[in-house]
Amino acid sequence: MIFLKGLPVYNKSNFSRFHADSVCKASNWRPSVYLPTWEYPSEQIIVTEKTNILLRYLHQDQKQVDLEGENSVPPHTHTHTPTRSLRPTAGHA
Repeated sequence: MIFLKGLPVYNKSNFSRFHADSVCKASNWRPSVYLPTWEYPSEQIIVTEKTNILLRYLHQDQKQVDLEGENSVPPHTHTHTPTRSLRPTAGHA
């Protein structure tokens, strides 16, 4: 055990705040436990997404912008094309 002689843990002053009595009291403490309010179906399978969460958000955001853009633009109107030809006909010069 000579190889442990100069290490900081060997110095007793490093454990000056440690009290053996407090360890016994801490062992009686029980951690809180989460109790669900409803049960999930047993056939439910949890899978991880293959795409990055940021990329998925950006794609969804862009789709929403595209949909809003389609709704805000008035429907395309047809340009008016004259029914008569603009060129003079042979009889009307």
